[in-house]
Amino acid sequence: MITRYRKNQRKIAMGLLSFHQNLKEQQHLLKELDTYEEDNNYQLFCYYHEGESANVQGLIGISIENDNEIVLQDISLNPSYRGERIGFQMLDELQFLFSGQKILATKTTADFLSHWHESKKEATNE
Repeated sequence: MITRYRKNQRKIAMGLLSFHQNLKEQQHLLKELDTYEEDNNYQLFCYYHEGESANVQGLIGISIENDNEIVLQDISLNPSYRGERIGFQMLDELQFLFSGQKILATKTTADFLSHWHESKKEATNE
């Protein structure tokens, strides 16, 4: 389940975002979080793995380009949940929240988004 990020989740968000290679330095992390907190076109969502934990296990950050498009800026998942297709589940939930809007990628998120699209095509063909 994804929910909107709240400022009291800042330390958790910093920890999850620190898995990104380009956000290793605290200064970059703080700037990234400030953007999500201050710019209305940027939104951060927390992911809770249903039934397993009350703790945030992942994050999805987006920017809203227009009424038809959002850009996947960040996606991060607790390492113990990787390889279980939970990242794809997070994107499925994001797509549900923003139904009717196309999800675009950045250079950083392009590969992951492409794999998600491929998995959706495979699921449709089965």
